[in-house]
Amino acid sequence: MSVPSAPISTSTPPGWQKFTEQPDPATAKVVVKALQDKTFPVRQMAGILAQRSAKERSTMSRLIMAQLKGNLALDFLKATAGVRLVKPKTPQKQVPRPEGDLAPGRDPSLEALDLAVPGKGAVDLAELAKRIDDADDASSMAYLKKALADVNSISGGKKPYSELRREALGGVAVPGQLHLVGQVGFRTASSKRTGQGGLSTQHDLVSSYWRTSFGEALEELAEKLKVDVKEGDILVNSPRVLRKLEMVLAREVLDNLKIQPLKGETGISVLRGATDPSLNWKEILEGIGATPSAYQLYELAEKDHPRPKPNFAVDAHADLAQLITSSAFSRLQDIARGKGELAPVCATVEHLILGLTDKLGPERYDALTADALRSLSRLLDIVVEDPNPTTALRAVDLMMDEIAVVLAVAKNYGRVDYWKTMQDVLLKRAPSIAPDVGTEIELSSHLMTSGMDALGTALSIALSARRGGEVSRATEKVDYFETGMLLGKLKKGEMAKPRKDVVVAALNPSTPFESSPAKSLVEGVLAGLKDRKPDDPPFALILDTTVEDVLDPSTGRTRLDEVLKDLKGAIADGSLEVFLCKSFQKYASFGTGKVAAGDLTVLSKQDGYASQRTQAEARLHELDLDLARHDEGQFVIHMLKHGNQDEQTLMRNAAGNAEFVNEFCWPVTNTDLGSPYVDGIPLLLRSKSGGGIAEQFQKLALVDWRGSFAFLRTSFVDLIPGPWGASTEKQKEDWYTRINTGHESKQAMVEYFYALGHLATGMPPGAKKPAEVSLNMKGVKDHWDALGGVSDEDDADIARYRDSIKASYCAFACQNVVFKPDVLPMLVAFFATSTTGVSIETRRYLAGELLSRANFLKTLDTDTLTNLCNRAMVDFRIPGMDKPDPTVTLAALCRAAEVLPGWSMKPQAQGLKDRLGPRGDSKEEKRLRDLIDQALKA
Repeated sequence: MSVPSAPISTSTPPGWQKFTEQPDPATAKVVVKALQDKTFPVRQMAGILAQRSAKERSTMSRLIMAQLKGNLALDFLKATAGVRLVKPKTPQKQVPRPEGDLAPGRDPSLEALDLAVPGKGAVDLAELAKRIDDADDASSMAYLKKALADVNSISGGKKPYSELRREALGGVAVPGQLHLVGQVGFRTASSKRTGQGGLSTQHDLVSSYWRTSFGEALEELAEKLKVDVKEGDILVNSPRVLRKLEMVLAREVLDNLKIQPLKGETGISVLRGATDPSLNWKEILEGIGATPSAYQLYELAEKDHPRPKPNFAVDAHADLAQLITSSAFSRLQDIARGKGELAPVCATVEHLILGLTDKLGPERYDALTADALRSLSRLLDIVVEDPNPTTALRAVDLMMDEIAVVLAVAKNYGRVDYWKTMQDVLLKRAPSIAPDVGTEIELSSHLMTSGMDALGTALSIALSARRGGEVSRATEKVDYFETGMLLGKLKKGEMAKPRKDVVVAALNPSTPFESSPAKSLVEGVLAGLKDRKPDDPPFALILDTTVEDVLDPSTGRTRLDEVLKDLKGAIADGSLEVFLCKSFQKYASFGTGKVAAGDLTVLSKQDGYASQRTQAEARLHELDLDLARHDEGQFVIHMLKHGNQDEQTLMRNAAGNAEFVNEFCWPVTNTDLGSPYVDGIPLLLRSKSGGGIAEQFQKLALVDWRGSFAFLRTSFVDLIPGPWGASTEKQKEDWYTRINTGHESKQAMVEYFYALGHLATGMPPGAKKPAEVSLNMKGVKDHWDALGGVSDEDDADIARYRDSIKASYCAFACQNVVFKPDVLPMLVAFFATSTTGVSIETRRYLAGELLSRANFLKTLDTDTLTNLCNRAMVDFRIPGMDKPDPTVTLAALCRAAEVLPGWSMKPQAQGLKDRLGPRGDSKEEKRLRDLIDQALKA
């Protein structure tokens, strides 16, 4: 959704002057009447409101919206969403600022808030003072302090935010909505790190990868549903599963199976009779994508409750109007149009929130919706104000649950919305087929429960019309490794009657060892068409398109377009049918929201006899699944409709980080050590000689450990077999770990991976060839020494990221050295000099490590402080020092304490206070004692 600036207008409605002087319900009523009588256009009203200050615009918009009803209210919402705040011009009266200095009373941290452009030489002090004091202005220090206090209050708690939200929403939800409360925090691919509190998403029932790891959660959900599950009974996603099993089971086994939907004739069903002990039912059903929808299971628990009655004590339309006109939202839009790492993320949030004004808008008089919008506003403050980008990314993850609640309550989307949205998205990304769709080519899209469901459904449709032959896999090395479990058996004829004119391929790699085979894939399909006889079924190309890379950023054209452009003639003449399979479990608009769903898009000849059967089969599968009108359908459709334009930008952003990690942080020389960077793909695989790479990754405290692709932050997935067939015989400890790069800064990538990458490959900084691989303190010390020997002139990247490289080795040492005090000299050397080149998250992590490890010492008297400084100086070099000085150690402790919020330092504060020796006179000790006292009061 493009949001232009407001048009300048001098015309105003009756009562406008009084409304601006004293905005209240009474003065708003006169203005609203002009809108109701249609004597003043709604869009023009939105435009003149956008010319007020953000605070005035937000207050006045809410007052107007509260008195509008029906379509007029929706029109006003959409018109307001369609214009941006007009930034005030710089006041004429300027106060000169001395060159090289700040204006009187200027707080240096205001530079980060864009109040004045450095180098302009002037700033309006009256405006500055106003902004400093105005807690409603997102560019003010007061607003910043409020947001940071919010972050600290959340982060300081032991409970994760998603748990707090379930508790809060549970107090406002009414029967029929409790399943939505239960879903909060479920949407994420759960972190495997335990005990996470603060700004994190946690859920007792969430699995690391729902399609395959849902066993215990499914049992608990089934118990809530009071489903009578007997031996041989299995919950599956659709009554259509019985048809799909025909391609993998013998007839005598199929004859013993029955299937019954839990409710009505569609959706989640009970498969009965799966008792043959010689069959691995779990693997078979996972392989065809039969896993039930978790969101439908939640909904079924409340299937008999009527739609909640309106609650006129709340007004979600007014809440949304206030949110999208707020100063924080205006700031979000500014960040979205910038060039920072958060720009594409903020653009996505902007479009998803503005998209809530589409269709019928949120459920207006619903307390659950109103509460979700309040939380959304709170998280928005954190996104635009917190100086730690990783905190902002965590807040965005949490925003997805709030948006999902608003959508699921309203239930504005249906199956037709899904069809139209997916068609619009595909034709944007594959514009070469657009002129033929609807005339020569029929295109239909169908919402599935997962990518494997889409793949299994496509295979079932293709194979049901064939007998004999062979299933071909044209791109084995770029398959998802899970598909190999199914397709490897198909290829050998173990699970289906093979067929040569059914080709299964992956367009882009999940285990990226090779680039996309688009050209060879097209050539192979066209060659196969030459052997086709007139009476044969259409050749079937089943193509996994989950990861879509972009060939032309200016148009959004993808590699998929490259394939379809050369195949559209064969589709139009009926000799070829193409099944595009996509997983939304991994990406729904690339990592902005985790959902258990997928897509099957079918391209076939318009009105062709054979294609009519194919299209009908696909439609029946979708109808039996019945997903679009349910909770996950609302979220998927909304994200596709309003976030699809951001997906590719997000992907390029994350892929840029993958390229940087591959080239600078962890370069590899052969596939035994990892995958190369594949253009446009934000995924890398890494290993090390001797195996055991997963154990090393699990110690990376700053990187999410997940069982699936990333959210917005960088994560890793362990135990990946690698290129299919190349490592299937290897022991699991020798398998690869996949890095899923996110949207943090380049310096964060260095801090995450540089030390482990260079230690695992035996490449100290500046080295031209591998040396000893030593994943211990000796190796860290050798690399630290090597880094000191590389001058800034020798290597521009090392010069740029030197502080972050040091931080990376410090973090590695903290995570791998068991005896706590052993790393203290290294941390003292690190904090003894400026650390401003290091991301705030890493600085806080290392600061916490320094202070906690200092508490393992018996005392922090002068001798101990001097000894620590001496060891830091000798072993890790402190620039400019030739003799130990206890105040240097105290200064390091001060720098560490300064970057930690009070709540974070509090657990260490009393111990540090007790260990400090007799009160000294140095400014460093006084400062440290002040910081300790502040933390104890936090």
